[in-house]
Amino acid sequence: MEKTTNLAILTATVYGLLLRILHDLLSEFLGGIVSISFVMLAPLTIGFITVYLLPKEQSNRMVNAIFKPFIPCLILMCVTIALNIEGTICWIMIFPLFAFTASLGGILAFQIRKSIDKNSMEKSEKDRNTMYGSFILCLPLVIGFIEGDNTLTRKDFYIARSVTIQASPEAVWKELTNINEIFPEEQKFDFSTFLGFPKHLSTTIEKMELGGRRIATYEKGLIFHETIEKFEKDKLLVLNINIDPKAIPVKVMDEHIVLGGKHVDILQDVYQLQKLSDETTRLTLSSHFYINTPFNWYAGIWSEYLMRDILQSQINLIENRTKTNRTFVK
Repeated sequence: MEKTTNLAILTATVYGLLLRILHDLLSEFLGGIVSISFVMLAPLTIGFITVYLLPKEQSNRMVNAIFKPFIPCLILMCVTIALNIEGTICWIMIFPLFAFTASLGGILAFQIRKSIDKNSMEKSEKDRNTMYGSFILCLPLVIGFIEGDNTLTRKDFYIARSVTIQASPEAVWKELTNINEIFPEEQKFDFSTFLGFPKHLSTTIEKMELGGRRIATYEKGLIFHETIEKFEKDKLLVLNINIDPKAIPVKVMDEHIVLGGKHVDILQDVYQLQKLSDETTRLTLSSHFYINTPFNWYAGIWSEYLMRDILQSQINLIENRTKTNRTFVK
């Protein structure tokens, strides 16, 4: 029985790996990895295969139908990360949805097996159930060819984070416009870097004028070239962000969520300073970005959370430097 169970899990894992490779090789026709055909239907079929091939003693238990599909999903995650087929950050974000959908596939297989195992089952009905099972296995590819990029929908986000700093607007502005090098002792733990987003290394402004450039450098060669769209000394700094996805090294982030690519882009950052008193300033950093996926309802949760975390780390840096009255210069 154990061999049969292992064979079911192995078969489901290999099937999932083949789907992953095919969606990459045929991305022009299947819509790529960020698609309903892969994110929703691939785990559904993985869960279905797992439970459908389990020995009878295990397949007739609902608890196995729900949780056994988690195993090939976990193995697939580890294998694709180890082989650099997929990035850790992408898997962490998508795994809850992936595992849940795999469970639905397992429950579907449970119901079909339950029907097949009835003593009164006629041969023609068994054949029909086998045909249904075969159809389910082909669903990711069939739907993928139909889907393409047709299900992608753009959704814009405007995220803002604020902090009240015990300092004058002039002091805060000085730190904001003179970030320069960021030292290791200033690098605090945050969720975005834990997931794999590169650490912020430096930010320099070439010239404080309209059209002037601000360059933000991150680990692994990630560089943001920002243009000053508008500024009011001690009050406002508006930056348009231009990201060339081709200039971002492959090792920086998962290829499917590369900034400036098909699925996500950051358009503008706005710093606002509000004088609350002679020695108190509210600093607000807001960002305009968009995502472009078939499941923005899910991707948006992660996008908003990550962007809030990134923005918070930026204003925390300025707050800490202002408090210590310490401007870092290269």
